[in-house]
Amino acid sequence: MGSMSISNISILLPALDEAETIGRVIDKIPMKELASIGYNVDVVVVDGHSKDMTCEIAQSMGARLLKQKGIGKGNAVQTAFDNFDGRFLFMLDADDTYDPKEILRMLPHLENGDFDVMMGSRLRGSISKGAMSRLNFIGNVALTRTANILFPNGHQVSDLCTGMWGFTDEVIHALDLEANSFDIEAEMYAKCVKSGFNVGEVNISYGKRTNSNKLSALKDGAKIWFRLLKEYVNQ
Repeated sequence: MGSMSISNISILLPALDEAETIGRVIDKIPMKELASIGYNVDVVVVDGHSKDMTCEIAQSMGARLLKQKGIGKGNAVQTAFDNFDGRFLFMLDADDTYDPKEILRMLPHLENGDFDVMMGSRLRGSISKGAMSRLNFIGNVALTRTANILFPNGHQVSDLCTGMWGFTDEVIHALDLEANSFDIEAEMYAKCVKSGFNVGEVNISYGKRTNSNKLSALKDGAKIWFRLLKEYVNQ
């Protein structure tokens, strides 16, 4: 599988059995708006061994398909980072819970050099009814507070576990990631702060999934906590 072609902006969609939603997500990407301000856009779907029509739908809509060798969201992100060659990369889940148009609000902060990394905050934005369980909400708040305590030199974030991010090319090439699962966001945040990158946030909306949630609140929450602790010990 070839690497991503050189383009100004890559939009990463890690996907596993998202045939029901991936078409809607790709369709919502603000291609015309980004083109109107001078950007070429490369939509990249990193597939984690889907058994449904995810790959076929993504390719039929013009997305570039990368097959990850390992498993897990973290491995998908690593696959994309290893094949990235552009100016900016934006990442969001392929389950239609995030609005790709929020990219237009994140991009100026990276362009202007205000921040090196942008995170979309659901907790300060708007969460649709039923989109996040009470347990997930409480766990996210607790993990976010833990991250802010362990890494006080960084921007005090409000939503550590968000799936919507934006990066400059400098950050992409600097990060050496190892997390293979849902602890990838914690690792990215911790390593960005430890590397001295400026991390910012914009408030975003968060919608309800129409298919099953792959996240286990307790199991993955523990994994995220241990990832934060590991990054703290290794700084």
